[in-house]
Amino acid sequence: MGILDIDIPAWSIDLIYGNTGSGKSYFAGWLVEQAWEKGRRFIVLDTKVKNHLGLVQLKGVRLLKVMVGKRYSWRRLLDFDQVLVVPTRGTINRIGVEGLVEQYYKPLLDEIFRRDRSRIIVVEEAHRYNPSSRRPGKELEQLFREGRDGKLYTVAITQSIADFPKLLFRQAQRHFIFQHYVPNDVIYLNRMIPGFSELNDRLREHDLIEFIPPNRTRIIKRELVVRRTRHFG
Repeated sequence: MGILDIDIPAWSIDLIYGNTGSGKSYFAGWLVEQAWEKGRRFIVLDTKVKNHLGLVQLKGVRLLKVMVGKRYSWRRLLDFDQVLVVPTRGTINRIGVEGLVEQYYKPLLDEIFRRDRSRIIVVEEAHRYNPSSRRPGKELEQLFREGRDGKLYTVAITQSIADFPKLLFRQAQRHFIFQHYVPNDVIYLNRMIPGFSELNDRLREHDLIEFIPPNRTRIIKRELVVRRTRHFG
């Protein structure tokens, strides 16, 4: 088995996208493991109860479970270098992912943008932060447009790439793309990525394409992405 050589730069905007169950969160967790091995600071904003929970096996990773009705000091949370934030099942049952994003994660992203430096921010279901496919949400837009100054490296994960604002899409430094089946998504990506259809046809389940604009592409085989921690997604 070969070794996957992938850079974890001082700053980037990475988009990870593909169909449900394609392997997006597994790969994102693998990227977090690479960051952990390099001693990088990160925060993961999960939208599922257990999806990334295995990352707490990594020494030094702090876990925060978001519970409805509880107040949090985001400023104090950012004193920790490596953090996983997950909702409780009760939180999802009461306010859903939309409520989690609006009431907790958007204020946290604001705090990160205003006060934090040199951190990787992993945002699950990033399409939920945007009012529409034409209009990006303030929190993601400020990270994408101005995060470089503070070395705020954003990893945005979505299964709804055609609904993701083009303004943000075009800001990305790297794209990690799993196989797409929805015709409208394939048409959209053909307009954005040179030779996408041909590459997409060559992918097996859980393979992915790395695309670095304007025209660098390669296929990453699933055998090369091996997690050290358990993935629950």
